Amino acid sequence: MKLKNLVSTAAALSAVTLAGISLAGCSILYPNWNTTAGPGDTSTPSASSSAQATESASPTPTPTPTVAMKKAQISVLDSGVDTAGNVIFAVAEVTNVVEDGGTCTLTFIGAGKSKTVSGKAESNATDTQCHPLELSLVGLPKGAGLITITYSSSTHTGTSQATAVTIP
Repeated sequence: MKLKNLVSTAAALSAVTLAGISLAGCSILYPNWNTTAGPGDTSTPSASSSAQATESASPTPTPTPTVAMKKAQISVLDSGVDTAGNVIFAVAEVTNVVEDGGTCTLTFIGAGKSKTVSGKAESNATDTQCHPLELSLVGLPKGAGLITITYSSSTHTGTSQATAVTIP
């Protein structure tokens, strides 16, 4: 029975000793425990230091230079009215620009109404292609109208020549 008590006591003392060493290690590894100083802060504030407010002149904003937009030349490759699909469609390209990030917009104007739809454009080997654009016929008047394609990016802008369409 004495050997069993001795082993239990030794195990308990070992556990308490290990816990004490572990907790003491925290203060060794992080000496600023319960302070506002971070582990990388090496300076300590002195009792005589005080903060003084100083007034400084605010910088004068410099005007943003206006970038002159270059003219985009737009060629309409195909367009028309698809009555089965109930849309006006257009396929276009920007012939003098090779860039990503621009926007193509199909605009219909007819009988005092106008409607637009936009889509993205992306570079091709020699030009910039507008993704195919489709404008719903819902709400558009029957009869003659005009469509245009406009391209706009951070550096270029332009509008195609108007193309006549007839909504049956």
